[in-house]
Amino acid sequence: METKYIDIHTHKTKRTDIIPIVNLNLETPCPEQGYFSYGIHPWALDKTDFQTEEAFALLEERLQSSNVVALGEAGLDKMHKDSFEQQITIFEQQIELSEALQKPMILHDVKSHNEIFALRKKHKAKQPWILHGFNGSEQDIQQLTHQGLYLSVGENLLYPERKIYNSFKFIDLNFLFLETDMSKVGIETIYEKAAKLLDIDVVVLQRRLFANFARLFENLWNTGKIEPAC
Repeated sequence: METKYIDIHTHKTKRTDIIPIVNLNLETPCPEQGYFSYGIHPWALDKTDFQTEEAFALLEERLQSSNVVALGEAGLDKMHKDSFEQQITIFEQQIELSEALQKPMILHDVKSHNEIFALRKKHKAKQPWILHGFNGSEQDIQQLTHQGLYLSVGENLLYPERKIYNSFKFIDLNFLFLETDMSKVGIETIYEKAAKLLDIDVVVLQRRLFANFARLFENLWNTGKIEPAC
């Protein structure tokens, strides 16, 4: 079997050597092929036309598709403090939806680790949570992975001045994913840099992250509705 790149959070890709989870806007119908995620981003609350009931009705509808494999991105962002209490309410509703539909969550977390931990405990969440765009310290890594969260790292790895450049080696590979998000940098570039920082072969890294993907999304194989290499 060809070793493929897993891109756990991106906004577009059509390459056949990549297995991506493509994040779509709620207004965008789910395509027939591929892996996708939908969620209510905390920034959405800043939009004057945001309507909670309508957004949740549409989100629940989108999540019914078998190839929508994750809810996200969802989460909390303290840089948008005016809406933080509302963010918590919306996030809690999405936690409940993730649990009910048994779909992992892709998280947006800005200065909100403690609140996210508390809400995971409050709701006794069992579904995997993947913190995307991670750029934290060794201490952050230990705290987050100890709570069972997966960490997804993107193009921040390419810049020595970013925190993750020096702390990356402390991430347990069993809790690691890589992503492109909205970057113009290709996922293979991020994999190559990650492999170099870890001092391992890039193919070994691909296989480890594919194993993580297979473990989290094993229902894709169990249902037989989607081929792993779609």
